[in-house]
Amino acid sequence: MSDLPVPTRSRMVVGWLLVVLLAAPTTSLLGALDAGLGGVLGAITLLLSYHLIVRRLILHRNAVPRRVKVCYALASIALAAGAVYASPARLVAFGKQGVGSIDYQDRRQGSHGTYMQCYVQDPDGNVDQLPSGGACPHPEGTPVTMVYSADGIGGPLLGSRSSYTEAVVLCAAGELTGYSLMVAAAVLTVRRFAV
Repeated sequence: MSDLPVPTRSRMVVGWLLVVLLAAPTTSLLGALDAGLGGVLGAITLLLSYHLIVRRLILHRNAVPRRVKVCYALASIALAAGAVYASPARLVAFGKQGVGSIDYQDRRQGSHGTYMQCYVQDPDGNVDQLPSGGACPHPEGTPVTMVYSADGIGGPLLGSRSSYTEAVVLCAAGELTGYSLMVAAAVLTVRRFAV
């Protein structure tokens, strides 16, 4: 059996840049539009990136150092967690806050049975469903403070911007931690295999 080739520095740099460039749109950007989609597609992309890019492209099937595995796994968890909070963070950063009203609720059929869905009217007069299912928290016509998107992308959130501070902090913490650990994994790889 022949020795496996040692990865070149340029191959490692390009490979890790590719991992980050694939992670950003599938976790952060998709999560900003739909938390579930960003979390799930982000996790799938990160898993495939590990097997196809890190193990094959970057390391030429050499054994992945334990510290790189740990950094990559923790980075993936942090990025997926950050994606879950990206949608409210996007609305807080770029949306509007105003007083709208509860419009109506209806019974919907889903994959796990029937559920109630609440619809609200934003201050601009647009009617949209709340992102989470469930009955409306107040009777129809009740004025409610909400954070909403002027472009209609993403459902409105009931409450003020300040009530979503925790979501913004968790999104930022997940993103910063995830990308920092990704950079750490790249640096560890370069140090381990640099010739």
